[in-house]
Amino acid sequence: MRSDEYLANQILTAPPAQLHLLVIDGAIRFAKQATLALEDGDFELANDRFVRCRNCVSELITGMDESQLPEVVSELKGLFTFVYDRIVRADLNHDAELVNDALQVLSAHRETWLAVIDQETPRAADTGELPDTAGWIG
Repeated sequence: MRSDEYLANQILTAPPAQLHLLVIDGAIRFAKQATLALEDGDFELANDRFVRCRNCVSELITGMDESQLPEVVSELKGLFTFVYDRIVRADLNHDAELVNDALQVLSAHRETWLAVIDQETPRAADTGELPDTAGWIG
């Protein structure tokens, strides 16, 4: 199975909590690739990776369900808007330092999200249900 087929299958079969994690991982991966491209002076590749990173961050922002935990969702949207802004500015100014700010937020969110999934997984194993993180994401 080719890697793009594997990824498509992974996306189609993943529960919402795992999809959110895949998007976070994509944003982190593309931000790191953009940083490397900046360091190499390949601004065209850096721009492509910044666009991909912004697409992931946009998905994180728009994919949240504000009807569940509205204060938490509002704060997360604010953090992701900060990340989006940093990625845009890093792309425009070819400034890898701004990418580092975005990566810090994304990495912290990833760790928190993994903890949420881990906390919900034992409960899901006991009941046979998937973790109840779907309310945070649409």
